[in-house]
Amino acid sequence: MTRWVGTSVPRKEDARLTTGRGLFLDDVGRPGLLHAAMLRSPHAHARIVAIDTTEAARLPGVHAVITGADAAASTAPIRPLIPTPVPLHDWCLAVDRVRYAGEPVAAVAAVDRATAEDALERIHVEYEPLPAVVDPETAIRPDAPLLYPDLGTNVLWHDVLSYGDVAGAFARADGVLAERFEIQRYASTPLETFGAIAEYDAGLDGYTFWTNDQRPGLTLGILAESLRVPQARLRLISPDVGGAFGNKRRPAYLLASALLARRARRPVKYLEDRIENLTALMHACNGVMDLELAYRKDGTVLALRVRDIADEGKNLVSPTQHNLIKLGNLVNGYRIGAVSYEAYSVLTTKCPSGANRGIGKPFMCFAVERAMALLARRLDVDPAELRLRNYVGPGDMPYTTPPGAQYDSGDYPATLRRALERFDYTTWREEQARGRRAGRLLGIGIATSVEPAGTNLASYELITGRRAASGSAEAAMVRMEPDGQVRASIGDPASGQGYETVIAQIVADELGLAPAHVHVERGFDSATTPWLYLSGNYSNKFSVTDVGAVIGAARKVRDKLLRIAAHRLEAAVPDLELADGEARVLGLPGRGLSFRELARTAYADVLGLPPGEEPGLEARHAHQNPLAQPVGPDRRVRSQLVFSNAAHCCLVEIDRRTGQVKILKHVVVHDCGRELNPAIVEGMVHGSTVHGLGAALLEEFRYDEGGQLLTATFMDYLKPTALDVPDIEVDHLEHPSPFTPLGAKGVGEGGAIPGPAAVANAVEDALAPFGVVVRSLPVTSERVWRWLRDAPPAP
Repeated sequence: MTRWVGTSVPRKEDARLTTGRGLFLDDVGRPGLLHAAMLRSPHAHARIVAIDTTEAARLPGVHAVITGADAAASTAPIRPLIPTPVPLHDWCLAVDRVRYAGEPVAAVAAVDRATAEDALERIHVEYEPLPAVVDPETAIRPDAPLLYPDLGTNVLWHDVLSYGDVAGAFARADGVLAERFEIQRYASTPLETFGAIAEYDAGLDGYTFWTNDQRPGLTLGILAESLRVPQARLRLISPDVGGAFGNKRRPAYLLASALLARRARRPVKYLEDRIENLTALMHACNGVMDLELAYRKDGTVLALRVRDIADEGKNLVSPTQHNLIKLGNLVNGYRIGAVSYEAYSVLTTKCPSGANRGIGKPFMCFAVERAMALLARRLDVDPAELRLRNYVGPGDMPYTTPPGAQYDSGDYPATLRRALERFDYTTWREEQARGRRAGRLLGIGIATSVEPAGTNLASYELITGRRAASGSAEAAMVRMEPDGQVRASIGDPASGQGYETVIAQIVADELGLAPAHVHVERGFDSATTPWLYLSGNYSNKFSVTDVGAVIGAARKVRDKLLRIAAHRLEAAVPDLELADGEARVLGLPGRGLSFRELARTAYADVLGLPPGEEPGLEARHAHQNPLAQPVGPDRRVRSQLVFSNAAHCCLVEIDRRTGQVKILKHVVVHDCGRELNPAIVEGMVHGSTVHGLGAALLEEFRYDEGGQLLTATFMDYLKPTALDVPDIEVDHLEHPSPFTPLGAKGVGEGGAIPGPAAVANAVEDALAPFGVVVRSLPVTSERVWRWLRDAPPAP
């Protein structure tokens, strides 16, 4: 029986987070703490000829200075998540050359940040500038400047994955729509920037780290390998995390802090400033996509052909992920029987790309949904109707796509129809026609999406040719304390998603008590938290793996409570129930024992336990999602595991004089299976949608030809404000997944995936009388103004 799951329980963590009682990285102090600053390259590409740190080391207050040469001498190269074709030596600081403007070349630890930054000005670096390469298509050419000469190319991965009879489908088609789309670099810029504290224990030759890193399981392995110490002598702690969105992963910063701490024999804190964060942490990958749809005259899409060039920047942390993850939503929610996907993962002299809310999937959705809008215009079919003709139907579930993704449940046509109804689609089409006659530029955009959740690491075999890490799993602990209260923890450090509340709801239902009596540990501590290599806050995976881990641990405690209660009450286990904080005999009011009394037996009166029962009430459980499978012989793979879906309807109006785009109405209808906490789910839908709107209209990291970032502050890199965001109307359907323990699915990335496409489709619809086609983002006022200026007069 569930009492708490599915209800909008207020977030437990908000009481401390909204009253200044949170503990974030910058709140953590250590005795003798030093502060680090990093000297960063002014060049996008240059050879390091010499570095002189003598003056910096002599500055009063400076305790340690390190360079790339020091890092190379005392650490092993950083291991990437996905191995590169040729081993590439990459350390926490640049050694022989710099490969993007902002790459760290030296680091200083001093009594405070100001002193450390003063010391940076006393480090003298002699550079030999090299040609920059900022365009990924240029970087592919044989004569392009090479970031890593040992690789012999800037292409980390190139492959063609073909599923079904693509050539036959194109031959049978009545027409082919061919388009080129581009997406910019952008990032979700969490309020708290990335950083770490490192403390070295000379006696044990070990390290303790405090960090807001999102993937502690993976990071611990990288740190141990690079520092050449066993993982048993490393401890990693994550306090409260002030937003992350995939951004917060940079083992190099932890390693640099560790080297400074070891040299200074004092703990060292490094926390990015905002310019460092925008310039050098990570950007969502920009890229170019050539897409072809083969279709029949009735609008049925037969096949899809994609050539996708992903600009990795100098990304050796998670190379090729932006290509690989697109296999999960390559065909979106459509029944497309044959697919060819040609992938290029390309290095350029720009900030490393990395995970950002939706990683890769917003671009894939943008390209497919833009193509569907253009096809509807070509065939003179309503864009909603064209989608309905091509959807995977509810009777087809579970449905396997050509690349191997399995759509587990959902009714995609019903989602769109609900969105059209909530949007009042017919009425707004009529108003749009009237408005055009009066000179108004109103546009309506539709975009739908699938939202994958849970990554199967076995998919990396498509790139490396061998399996190392695989599957999708998480670990949890549940412990009833001697006073009958409950403690829980998982290996996934939350970054604002409300885990403390939802985990408490789940445990409360399993054990028969109130969420107020369940304490969920904040963050992560590798010394006490159950964790795996796969542990972490990534890939929208909470509902896919974490929930199962929590339920598994809670049920082990529940079963033990029942056994102890049965022994004490001289009753059979099936005759007992756990409810309202006690174990009681069904049908016999007043005959029962409180959890406090049962816990006393488990921890103190151990002679009162059933024969052979181990003392204590603590359990750990690791849950592996059953959908994860190895790559098949036909190279098909479930790269991601369960699929939510959503439909967005967007209404915009464009100012003819300025090109300003104003969103008048935005409706979201989504289906993430069973909603564990509807209020939290709706908040995440709003937040992710705003991220999508920002990417559509404002946000762009722009580089000049020399590789210099031109948008390195919030004066230039624009974010949506409350004035830019409309009232987002949200509704939902609920088709539970049969492959997750509570039927829930991912919801954290939802609006960020179709949001950009919905806005772009609306803008293009508004500008349809001028023949404008939106092929790239962001759709800024300046860009729209130029389209209007250069367009022929509307008929």
